[in-house]
Amino acid sequence: MKRITLVAIAFLYFIGCKHYDNFTTYFNTYYNSQRLMKEAEDEFEYQEEKLKSQPKIVYPETKLQIVDSYFQQGPPPFMQEFIISPRKLQPVKVKLDSIIIKGSKILSYHSKSSFVEGSIYLMAKSYFYKNEWLPSQIKCSELIDKFPDGDLSPDAHLLFAENLLIQKKFYSGKTILSRTVDIAWQKGRYDILSEAFRLQAELALYENDIEDAIRPYKQAIAQSDDDELNASWQFDLASIYYRLGKFDKALENFKKVRSFSPNYLTTFSSYYYEALCYIRLGKYNEGEKILGELKEDGKWEEWKEYTYSGLMLSALIRNDSVEFRKLERFTDSTFKTTPPITVVYYEKGLIEYNKGNYNEARKYFARARNVKTPVYNTSDRMFTLLNNWEQKYKFAGPLLLRFKKGEEIGDTMRLFLAGNLYELGRTFEQLGFKDSSSYYFKLAYEVSPPNDTNTARYLYAYARITSEENLFVSDSLKELLIEKYPRTEYGKAVLKELGYTNYYLVDSTFEMYLSGLQLLKNKEYNFGLEQLKRVYVFNANHPITPKALYRIGVAYERELKQYDSAFVYYKKLLDEYPGSEYAKDVQLSVSYYLAVQSGQPIPDSLQTPVVPQRPTVPIKGYEIMPQQQQILPDTEKQNKEGSNQFNPIDYFKDPSKIIKDAKDLFNPQSLTPKVELPKSPLDEFKPKTDSSNTPKPDVEKLEPKK
Repeated sequence: MKRITLVAIAFLYFIGCKHYDNFTTYFNTYYNSQRLMKEAEDEFEYQEEKLKSQPKIVYPETKLQIVDSYFQQGPPPFMQEFIISPRKLQPVKVKLDSIIIKGSKILSYHSKSSFVEGSIYLMAKSYFYKNEWLPSQIKCSELIDKFPDGDLSPDAHLLFAENLLIQKKFYSGKTILSRTVDIAWQKGRYDILSEAFRLQAELALYENDIEDAIRPYKQAIAQSDDDELNASWQFDLASIYYRLGKFDKALENFKKVRSFSPNYLTTFSSYYYEALCYIRLGKYNEGEKILGELKEDGKWEEWKEYTYSGLMLSALIRNDSVEFRKLERFTDSTFKTTPPITVVYYEKGLIEYNKGNYNEARKYFARARNVKTPVYNTSDRMFTLLNNWEQKYKFAGPLLLRFKKGEEIGDTMRLFLAGNLYELGRTFEQLGFKDSSSYYFKLAYEVSPPNDTNTARYLYAYARITSEENLFVSDSLKELLIEKYPRTEYGKAVLKELGYTNYYLVDSTFEMYLSGLQLLKNKEYNFGLEQLKRVYVFNANHPITPKALYRIGVAYERELKQYDSAFVYYKKLLDEYPGSEYAKDVQLSVSYYLAVQSGQPIPDSLQTPVVPQRPTVPIKGYEIMPQQQQILPDTEKQNKEGSNQFNPIDYFKDPSKIIKDAKDLFNPQSLTPKVELPKSPLDEFKPKTDSSNTPKPDVEKLEPKK
């Protein structure tokens, strides 16, 4: 009896201690952590945005060129809504730090209390709101390990997945989302389940996998017996088709929503988007009829702005500007700024932008960025770009006109003008107008005083934007940048890009290369080519060597018109440096040359040879060589009958094949020199008579020293 009494006392003592620990932990620490989190979330309206009882805003995807570039470096677009901006974070940062400190105290001093799970989750959320993804991810993992079946395990799984997706760890994110779905089903957490499905769909759409986007919803509807929940998931499924612009499928699936038991909000949303599908399919009467019924039905009074937004969209797509203006004036005076109307304003801005009415487009983009919607980020970005374009052009226009007239402008004004021209170039680049961007970058470089280090930035931008279309021009600009501005950050960037060492100024090989270029610029071809050949002979492993071979070939091909010599160096470039960008640039030219020399019909893939073009406008610091004459194609040889099809790739794989097939490969008649101007691209590659004033390729000197 005495023993039983002692055990009972010990048990009561243990229970009492745990209760006391829970009591003090809650009121001294955990309660304050919860209070601070609520205050922080109220401050940046996080919960308000999530819990608003409003129809969802869904918008068809629009492919604006600035969108991809805007989100290219940061988190994927569908995760932007989770990121708290620095402006909103600043007032609550101290509170979030306090939550983390209090949580650490609970883990250190009250590790046996009942509030450990909640403390870890609050810490994970605090790190998440502070945009510290890795610490938040670690805390979520810690909670899942310690409390795999805890009440907050579904929340931790979802937050874990969000952290991974923001960091673009898509494979791991998919895995955790799958586990989130499992634990949410197990715990009956349908709010977590719906959000996990949404993220799975967003990720699949981001990866252009439509089937993966709709599969979770179809599986969930098949598994669930809750018709209200099924109606909500059916609406989400239909929304995916609507976003993708598949309005016929979206219409079919929005109608299916009402075959379940949708709640009040989902019912209205299904009718509303059904009407929008009809409108976007061109069935305006059917769509406007549904919208009219929604407008007249008193039970939908609280969402009347949605019905008017649908009528505005119908007038906009029908191009009925009178009706659109009428509805616009009515909604502006009747409703406050609301999501559905701002989305219509965005579409109006998009239409005006595509028409070239940029001032009108900017006005509507400005109105579309007043409320958080799926088009908010694009609207804000477009407004900023169009606004910058107007301001910079106003500043640059008058000065640019004076500069083009040849008036004398002081260095200070040139600095100001060049800076504005550069900003104009950046704006046009982000808007997707590469030609305009290249034009303004070039102007900025030409206007800028040569002794201003900002000139390096303009030159670098000009070289970068022309690299895809004209490697030769881009290459020349980069060489000029290294020559004139080697110690600027842009000069160093080019040096790093091309693989030069930090000690390039005392690099004899590099100096030899620059010397050869300078001699070629001065038309000292014999000495210039000799210098460039020495780069290859004495240091075949130097990063500049592929470029030297490329320059030798270009000089033979374009300035000296010695195509056989050009082929020798281009072929050596392909054989020894196949991975360089210069080898890729000449590959088709070499293939074309071999095809011509074979006397066989030219393959379709080589009918238009890709040859690096000379710049069509002067480049400051470089003299422009005479452009090659435009020559009409001669199809006579292309129509020549032949039974054996020629494949130049065979000669890249086995160079000895050229010697083996020499009899069939070369036509003796093609060795006849041509005195007249060539009339066919094929004639351009036929051997020319030697000139005593032009150098020949010294094949014996081509073997590099080891």
